This record gives sequence, C-alpha cells and structure tokens, in this order.
Amino acid sequence: MTALVVALPVAVFNQLLVAAGDIDGDSPVVLLFWLLILFGGAAGGWGVLRLCPEAALSHAAASGAIAYVIVQTIGIISRTLRGEALSWLAYPLLLLLMATAAMLGGMFGRRWNRDDYGSEPRSASD
Repeated sequence: MTALVVALPVAVFNQLLVAAGDIDGDSPVVLLFWLLILFGGAAGGWGVLRLCPEAALSHAAASGAIAYVIVQTIGIISRTLRGEALSWLAYPLLLLLMATAAMLGGMFGRRWNRDDYGSEPRSASD
C-alpha cells in the first residue's frame, strides 16, 4: 500500500504530462519521476518489514512488484486507448527493477528494526 501511495500519483502525473506534450519523453524530468516511482517501491518494501519484522525479503519484493503491476496496468490501458505503441520487453525488466528497489527498502527496514545492528528486533512500541 505504501508503494502505491507514492508511485501511483507520480506515475499518473508523469503519464499526463508526457501525453499532453508538456514535457518530452526524453526529458530529465521523466528520470526524476522514474526515481520517485522506485523510491515508492523501496518505501513499500520498508513498510512491509517495519510492520512485520518476521516477514521475508520476498514479501517486500512482492509489495513492489504488485504496486508496479497495478500502476502499469493503468498505464497500458491509458496508452492503448490513445493508440500509442507499447514496449512489451520493458515491462518485465522494469518489474524486476521495482521488486529489487522494494527488496532494498525491506533490507533497510530490517536494519532499522535492530537496536545495535545485532539480531534482536525492536518492539513495535520503540
């Protein structure tokens, strides 16, 4: 859910700006939006491990992957309705990138839960 809170508005805003011609698809602003979307994936992975310290890193990666699928489904429908070409090769590669960002966020969340970087997780009230 955390990943969607960050990634969905940024992705929709990016899509609207590019589709309207306000920014070019090769603009550095698009790269900034892309980095914010990856940050959303990392935030989602961080949230998974923060809320459930016993969760595996694969759960964190899945949170980013699921958020990516939801966001890209909206993007694919939008592009198809406008008659734009789709890059089918990019979708699985970007899915893996988003899952990796979420896993890195989960690793940070796991480290955050430890008091002295040892093996004892903090309690939720700390």
